[in-house]
Amino acid sequence: MTGNLLTFTNLFPSAAMPLHGSFVRERMQRVVARGGYGWQVVAPVPLAPWILRSGTYRRWAGVPAVETEFGCAVHHPGYRHWPGLSGIRQADAMAAAALPVVRTVCAGGAWVLDAHYLWPDGVAAAAIARELGLPLVLTARGSDLNVAAADPRIRARIRAAASGAAQLVAVSSDLCDRFAEVAAVPRDRVLEVRNGVDLDRFRPGDARAARLELGLPEQGTLVLGVGRLVPGKGFDVALEAVRSLAPARLVLVGDGPERRSLEAAGNGSLILLGEQPRDRVALAMRACDVLVLPSEREGWPNVVTEALASGLRVVASRVGGIPEVLGHPAAGDMRLGALVPPRDPDSLAAALGAVLAAPVDLGHVRAHAQQWSWDGPVDALCRVFDRLLAGGRS
Repeated sequence: MTGNLLTFTNLFPSAAMPLHGSFVRERMQRVVARGGYGWQVVAPVPLAPWILRSGTYRRWAGVPAVETEFGCAVHHPGYRHWPGLSGIRQADAMAAAALPVVRTVCAGGAWVLDAHYLWPDGVAAAAIARELGLPLVLTARGSDLNVAAADPRIRARIRAAASGAAQLVAVSSDLCDRFAEVAAVPRDRVLEVRNGVDLDRFRPGDARAARLELGLPEQGTLVLGVGRLVPGKGFDVALEAVRSLAPARLVLVGDGPERRSLEAAGNGSLILLGEQPRDRVALAMRACDVLVLPSEREGWPNVVTEALASGLRVVASRVGGIPEVLGHPAAGDMRLGALVPPRDPDSLAAALGAVLAAPVDLGHVRAHAQQWSWDGPVDALCRVFDRLLAGGRS
């Protein structure tokens, strides 16, 4: 079945922010290649007043209006946003700015609107889909349900958006349950389509060579953390746990508002690599001894499947889709890593110590990751899009 997909999300890379939302781009590139669809992207940009533009908002201001990347046109309509003040109006501002672009792009042929992240993106996309009569696929990814939907006003907007969608999708079983609850729909209305892992990029390799290339110490235990340096990721807890395992050191790949406080608390136990392209994240996986992810909440974190594909065991919080990824390991089964409560540095330190002390079977870890290839998710999404492009609505 041929036709066109319009991906609608703020989570998409740009020339100014090349690592932003790369997981959406990776998924949809694979879907488009498999299904042979035409593809364009509308990735709205929040434009804060100049006096409030700092950090990320300054980078948003540098995103071009249109660019051709990743084999398709990527449109970045800007909408006015007052950080901390726009609140419930953000989805409406996004929809108003993006509607003319979507109308022009979808003027001819058969199109499906493919929206990622429910607030404000999915709610804005739902308004546009109603206006233009487009079938809508809504994908929930984590904090849109676990954080944003805690606000009763946003929850009501998500529920209304979901009621008009042709297909609801979430990236883990746990998120599917939560989406059904928030949207007040039967659980079977929500399709689980997990994220996949690039098994070619993320694979075991020469740890010493990887350390040399990244400028990491050749000797000693390195505990890896990958993600935004924000409070919900729990990297402050990871640092406390790793300090108790000295001379082990915590290597963090990523950036964010917690960087300065983490650096101040590092006391020789922390190495900050900043944001890194995907190939260098893969190098960091090969260089380190274990991955730590002490998040307070998660959807289906790609970093866990990427670590496993690299032969790296994982110690992570028992939240979201993480237990699914690790196969719900029994207590004492350290072959893939361990699960701990969030915000518990003592439990995290004990689990890290136990995993590091246990022998590692790279082949077993890698084999477990191979079940999380992209083949299944891509096939499932192509079936959805083919059905909708053929005129099916449910």
